[in-house]
Amino acid sequence: MPINRYRTKRLKQSKKSFLGRSFLISIILNIILLYAFGNIIAFDFTGPLPEEEIILVSLVEIPAPKQPVSKKPEITEEKTIAQLEVKPKAEPISPEPPKIKEETTETKVVSKEELTEGAPKVEVKTPEIETEPVSVVPPTQTKESLGEDISVSTEYFKQTITSRKEVKGEIFEPGESQLQVNLGEKEEENIEATYGTVVNPGEITTLPEVKEKESPFGSRPLSIMVENSEGSRPQSGLNKANIVYEALAEGGITRFLAIYYDQDTEEVGPIRSARPYFVSKSLEHQAIYVHVGGSEEAYNFIKEEKIDDINEFVDFQPFWRSQDRNPPHNLYTSTIKLRKEANKLGYIEMIKKQEYQFEIDRNEILTGRETDYIAIPYNSNYTVSYKYLPESMKYLRFMNGEPHIDAKTKEQLAVDNIIIQFAGTKIIDEEGRLSIDFVGKGTGLLFFKGNSTEITWEKPDLRARTLFLDGEGNRIALTPGNVWIQIVPSDLTVEY
Repeated sequence: MPINRYRTKRLKQSKKSFLGRSFLISIILNIILLYAFGNIIAFDFTGPLPEEEIILVSLVEIPAPKQPVSKKPEITEEKTIAQLEVKPKAEPISPEPPKIKEETTETKVVSKEELTEGAPKVEVKTPEIETEPVSVVPPTQTKESLGEDISVSTEYFKQTITSRKEVKGEIFEPGESQLQVNLGEKEEENIEATYGTVVNPGEITTLPEVKEKESPFGSRPLSIMVENSEGSRPQSGLNKANIVYEALAEGGITRFLAIYYDQDTEEVGPIRSARPYFVSKSLEHQAIYVHVGGSEEAYNFIKEEKIDDINEFVDFQPFWRSQDRNPPHNLYTSTIKLRKEANKLGYIEMIKKQEYQFEIDRNEILTGRETDYIAIPYNSNYTVSYKYLPESMKYLRFMNGEPHIDAKTKEQLAVDNIIIQFAGTKIIDEEGRLSIDFVGKGTGLLFFKGNSTEITWEKPDLRARTLFLDGEGNRIALTPGNVWIQIVPSDLTVEY
């Protein structure tokens, strides 16, 4: 029973909802029909339909422009434009040979007695040649002879040559260039000669010798650090250096500072690091300092003194490593490459020549004792010695009794002048680095030509050159050639 009630109830509810929806739909349809019916009533069926505006387009043919027609001029009559009259070539007429007027002459022989004062002279007539008068113009003279097989153009003498004060490097004082060349022509302006004597056309004379004055400027030297440990021997390029300094470094080993003024070498080395006292020696020569690295004191010195240097750590282009030696004993360079690098870096290449450290005198003779052997014992492990050869007037160099040879030439190093400079030396750090005092005064020895003498040295300040003086206080004179300066501690004893 309860189920039937539920169904009856559901049917009643569905009928009510259906009637509600049907009523809503009918209202909507009525509204649509009313709107459509209203539009139909408002439409005017009697009036005509609106006409669309018609646009007429007409095409008109435009004729093309006519091309201008050029009319050719009519030739009514042919006329001759030009006529060339060709005349036959005239044949040259050879001049008639001159006619000789013949006259008979008589020769009268007069004896010696008849030749007296007032006696008539014999007149001899020469045959006359009948020729037409011709005006003769003398040829223009283009050359004046100065002797057999020597001729100079006249135009050369007419050029204006001004006086020059400088001839081949020699600067003449006023009055020295007033020699003149006489042209040998009247009212002709004389030419002032730059040098020579008075020369007349037709004369040959020799010119006087002109002495060339040495230029006050020269190439800037290079100073190169060269190693001297056992692994670096034999070295290259020391035989080409003008001056070589040898001084102790740490560990009882010496190093070289090679100065190159006017000589070049294709290979020099092995190159080593910088030390302050070597930099100060380079400063004396205004040289470009060449090294690979250096101590902290050396770097500070280079920076403070504004030294022009070439360091392999920075400017590596002019350096190379050899394959036949182990590092660090295999770094080399050449003076040619170094000068090119200095040019790239903008360093000054020419410097004004200052007063040189030494006087050069070929005839200089030392007054000290003769000696043919020198020994410098730097320490128990390293001794430098020299042996004098009278035939070559040079000293052969030895290290620990062995000949010191050049690696390239295989020849023993030979020295013309040897200076031993005693200087205060002390150790400044735990690694054994040294300080050498070059400012002030000290003593030394000088050797050349198998003789010796005691000398002194003085250096007033850091940038000044070291002056080496004899016993009377005069600057020493050396023989021409290379110079080796051995810097040794003040308390070292040199055998000679």
